[in-house]
Amino acid sequence: MLKRSSSLPVKRNQASMSELKTGSTSLFLGARSLIMCTILLFGVCSSYLVTATLLACSATLLFYHIQSKYNYWAVRGVKSPPATPFLGHTLQRLGIKMPFMEFFDDLYFNYNGRDFCGYYDFLQPGLFIGNPEIIKSILVKDFDHFADRRTFDLGKVNPIANDMLSNATGQHWRFIRGVVSPAFTSGKTRRLFPLMNNRAIHLLQLTREEAKKGSVEAHALCGKYTMDSIASCAFGIECDAYSSEAETFPVMAARVMQLSPARALKILVLLVAPKIAEVTQRLGIDFTSPEFHFFRHVVTNTLRLREKWGLRRGDILDMFLESNLNDKNGPSDNIITAQAILFILAGYNNTANTLALTLHLLAHHPDVQAELRREIAAEMERCGGQHIPHDRLVKMPYLDAVVSESLRLYPAAPVIERICTKPCTIAGTSIHLRKGQPVLIPIWSIHRDPQHWPQPTKFVPERFLGESKDSITPYSYLPFSHGPRSCIGIKFSLLSVKIGLVHLLTSMKLLVAKESRHPIALNPRVLTLQPKDGVFINFVPCSFEETLREETMLYPTNSDKDTNNM
Repeated sequence: MLKRSSSLPVKRNQASMSELKTGSTSLFLGARSLIMCTILLFGVCSSYLVTATLLACSATLLFYHIQSKYNYWAVRGVKSPPATPFLGHTLQRLGIKMPFMEFFDDLYFNYNGRDFCGYYDFLQPGLFIGNPEIIKSILVKDFDHFADRRTFDLGKVNPIANDMLSNATGQHWRFIRGVVSPAFTSGKTRRLFPLMNNRAIHLLQLTREEAKKGSVEAHALCGKYTMDSIASCAFGIECDAYSSEAETFPVMAARVMQLSPARALKILVLLVAPKIAEVTQRLGIDFTSPEFHFFRHVVTNTLRLREKWGLRRGDILDMFLESNLNDKNGPSDNIITAQAILFILAGYNNTANTLALTLHLLAHHPDVQAELRREIAAEMERCGGQHIPHDRLVKMPYLDAVVSESLRLYPAAPVIERICTKPCTIAGTSIHLRKGQPVLIPIWSIHRDPQHWPQPTKFVPERFLGESKDSITPYSYLPFSHGPRSCIGIKFSLLSVKIGLVHLLTSMKLLVAKESRHPIALNPRVLTLQPKDGVFINFVPCSFEETLREETMLYPTNSDKDTNNM
């Protein structure tokens, strides 16, 4: 009994030792697993930590590198507003972040832009210049250093675009300018006068029809007139005629200026990855729009028919044909087509804007309207009551002053951009520009600077008469730019506006419509000063003689006005 009882604890101790060993082994294994998991977790965390640290350091270094780019002007002692990382001032300049007019005015008045200041196009430093003397140097004296505009090489996907005068560069631009310029001299523009006069008569007819319905949206009306003038003078087409081309032309011309999603995508590809555009073009995706093909077909066919049958209309196509006859190195069909399409892109909207906004200003300033109508009456009397001929119309001082003042307030080109084509030190400064750097000239801000224009927001045509005109600071008035790269169609555009005004004012009174607001609201997202909500005017048919008598009683003549208190 005793032996049995004494053996029990031994067995129990052995079992306990076995359990202890088993427990210790389990504990050891558990601890080892925990340690291994801890090491593994630490390794993983360390990997993420190292990666995160490297990314943070890289981002920090990149940020400071970008910021160092935006110190370009500061280290040169030139003022510039704070820049957005990576974007610089691109969104402001394009009117995306804020109205571009406000951005220009901010640079001009708050950052020494009245003289010059800096800005950034993404990471590229550019110079913003408001000093008239420096502007003269950029546009004229040192033109060879600033001969190009910002352009994109589209030769592989749309050769016509590269032949446009506005998009051509270097020697190619010089060649095109040389063969195109003769078609836009004063003498050649005089030849277009009968065609333009016919379109102005059609404008008056359209206005009478529209006026019967109430107030007229003048911007759309002027757009039709401008399109008629361009179609007739540049393409040899009368848009109110009954032919397939005449019916199709306004539709295709409108489409040229429409930015569909597909066209926006093509433009993006052209700008960001032109090589991809070339490949896709070879695969059958045409980057030349159907509208360009249409205009090339119209111009080519018209030229061939005129050469074959000797037909002449006295329009721009005839002038190009004469250039080919006189010079075997004259413009090719592509160059002629390119300039005709450029007429639409550059001339249509700008001319329509100028005419519509001038009508708006006249409606809101009946005294100016009365003075202009008196000048028209005096000229008509000198011409025996007939329509005013070209040579007299272009010399009418008050008509010219009215249009000039309208263009001061609403310039056709609110900003001029040039690209430095070879290194240059800006005249009168220590600022050195490298090849490829852009230069902006803020016409909008300069035209509204009280240092150059007393009471700059007021519509005062007398600024452009007599001694007041003689005292204008040179290069402070640039509605169509200046120098060799200025607008080649300026005479055509001004003549179109003046003819339209004369025809309307001889048969219509311009009154303020209830929908009209003054000053007029402009679209902040469009770089051509396009009216935001339309231009509404009441056109009231009137007797020219009776209106003159009424206005003589209501408003003083120009000679009675005090123009020294502007």
